[in-house]
Amino acid sequence: MERKDFETWLDNISVTFLSLTDLQKNETLDHLISLSGAVQLRHLSNNLETLLKRDFLKLLPLELSFYLLKWLDPQTLLTCCLVSKQWNKVISACTEVWQTACKNLGWQIDDSVQDALHWKKVYLKAILRMKQLEDHEAFETSSLIGHSARVYALYYKDGLLCTGSDDLSAKLWDVSTGQCVYGIQTHTCAAVKFDEQKLVTGSFDNTVACWEWSSGARTQHFRGHTGAGPISNIASSLKSSLIPLGRVSHSPWCFPSKR
Repeated sequence: MERKDFETWLDNISVTFLSLTDLQKNETLDHLISLSGAVQLRHLSNNLETLLKRDFLKLLPLELSFYLLKWLDPQTLLTCCLVSKQWNKVISACTEVWQTACKNLGWQIDDSVQDALHWKKVYLKAILRMKQLEDHEAFETSSLIGHSARVYALYYKDGLLCTGSDDLSAKLWDVSTGQCVYGIQTHTCAAVKFDEQKLVTGSFDNTVACWEWSSGARTQHFRGHTGAGPISNIASSLKSSLIPLGRVSHSPWCFPSKR
């Protein structure tokens, strides 16, 4: 059949087909399928799924798509982002969805930030960190080797870690490099606190001492607590004129601090 005659025939058949009832249309299709060969059946199989399903994120207005996305959990949304570039674009642009996801993780939401991609990245970063915590992979561990006895006291500040040990010494470590910055001989240490110039230690012998980092010299020595139990807590900033101390026996004490 010539192309022009085929088009005329197809138009006439289409008009007649549209006038049929649903049952008659189904019978017509069944008859055509029975007459079809492998090429026609393969063509029908390839196009049937596309004909039966609709891409609602592509066809619906953006506002309706956002409304529907709010009913999905974040993990399902992330899976949907893999369907197509269009789906990823629409889902990643829904600010409310990703703000809610972050809020459910306990994140404090700044409503002035309406960039959906920002909140999606915040959520993904938080989920990754939670997975790392669950798998015990969130933090790198390293050992600081230097004391010869048990370490009883730790104090961290601005990238520096002070350790006090039962070996009668205290050390200051650079956490980023693992190097010992200072090491001085002290009494047994149950509590430590430091600033740039000095170290304050609380001991198991119920005394408190101040030390200079640079020279290692003891500049002050206080004795006030009595009874069992070490000095277990040094409470305030070392820049204060008083150093509040605590002991496991629950009796606080204050000593004057030389500036």
